[in-house]
Amino acid sequence: MPRERKNVNIEVGARIKQRRTSLKLTRERLAELSGYSANFIAEIERGRSGLSSESIRGFCAVLHISADSLLFGIESDSFGYMLEKLKSVPDEKREHVIRIIEEVIHCAQ
Repeated sequence: MPRERKNVNIEVGARIKQRRTSLKLTRERLAELSGYSANFIAEIERGRSGLSSESIRGFCAVLHISADSLLFGIESDSFGYMLEKLKSVPDEKREHVIRIIEEVIHCAQ
């Protein structure tokens, strides 16, 4: 007997698929990046499997989206995303990147 699909799993799966395709990732590539199998990802995208809190964190990190966006479809601003990206810049280059950002903001005003 096939497993009953829950609406929340269907919605979250659709958001994962949409984000994956917008990033031009195949299921296989997402599997490599996330550490989950392509079959598991297919089951999630089809709404047949739910996510644990650990897998939510993993997919959010790999897909560069917030948990609010993944779980509720709430579009958050890009501040959190940019902050995470800035944290990944090596210390010796971070000040340079900050100056560039400040210049872009100054020019935009």
